[in-house]
Amino acid sequence: MAKISKKSVWQFAKYSAGGFVYFWSAWLVITYGEPVIGLWWANIIGNSIGIVLNYLIQQYWTFDSKNKSIFNAGWKFIVLTVFNLVLSYYILKGLVAIGVPLWLAQFVSAGFFTGWNWVWYRYWVFAQREQKKRE
Repeated sequence: MAKISKKSVWQFAKYSAGGFVYFWSAWLVITYGEPVIGLWWANIIGNSIGIVLNYLIQQYWTFDSKNKSIFNAGWKFIVLTVFNLVLSYYILKGLVAIGVPLWLAQFVSAGFFTGWNWVWYRYWVFAQREQKKRE
């Protein structure tokens, strides 16, 4: 059984804080915006706000990228995010179609994306490249 380091636990806690900010900012806009502008636009606007906040937290705090350029991991983050936005929309739409209230469907979706994004962020988007030691 693999031992989990304190560094990994702390990193996951910081990742979760970024997810918390993303979730609640998006949840508020989607929940209260949906009756006014519809699910599609509420989802796009809410997630856009959450995405920007989440990226800044993950890039500069959680994964403390060595290259502080916003474009270093940015293209990977954008690719994953666009895919996630579409997936999120269909998860919410599917859950609502089977009778799950929208506010609750967002919690279910967030649970899925917590694990999904942790893997993608850690091992692809913000992956730390090992520096080869010169002898």
